[in-house]
Amino acid sequence: MIRIMHMVLSTRRHGNLLFAVFAFFILCTSLSGCGYHCAERVESLPPWIKTVYVEPWSNCSNELLLGVWITEELRHEFLRGRGLKLVSRDEADVILKGEIISTSTGGVSYIRYDKAVERRIAAEYSVHLVYRETGQVIWQTSNIAREKEFLVGKDIMQTEALKDEALQKLGRDVAEIIYHRITGVF
Repeated sequence: MIRIMHMVLSTRRHGNLLFAVFAFFILCTSLSGCGYHCAERVESLPPWIKTVYVEPWSNCSNELLLGVWITEELRHEFLRGRGLKLVSRDEADVILKGEIISTSTGGVSYIRYDKAVERRIAAEYSVHLVYRETGQVIWQTSNIAREKEFLVGKDIMQTEALKDEALQKLGRDVAEIIYHRITGVF
């Protein structure tokens, strides 16, 4: 660092001076780093919320496993996160309840008017964060809707497997959204 400063001060030619200043600036910037990091926003939660229980989701749709997948993904998010500790129902400060309101499937692209090549599955969700001791709703939202596209397979079994894969991705996306909304809502 001192050597670069000495070079800057002792340089006589204007071009070399400009180059040395630029090099010094780049060096200082790279040494300081940008400081970017993904920080959790748990400091926005009330101090009394330290533990959470993720209740199995109710499912009003015809996609039977979607509730199971979302519940598992939410539990994974809380286990991976540093803010709230995932515990049993009896130990939890708050309980996270969710419901799959609806799902719908439709075509996206077609070979012919009656033969789809790609389909889309859409789902709507409702979520409540409830204080365990009183049952009081602390936070809720019913405006979560997500969709994923999937290819149509050669037969019904392959298509269903591709749709299940899209539903699992939906579950991961929704779990991440809910986790971040809860840890940043207060």
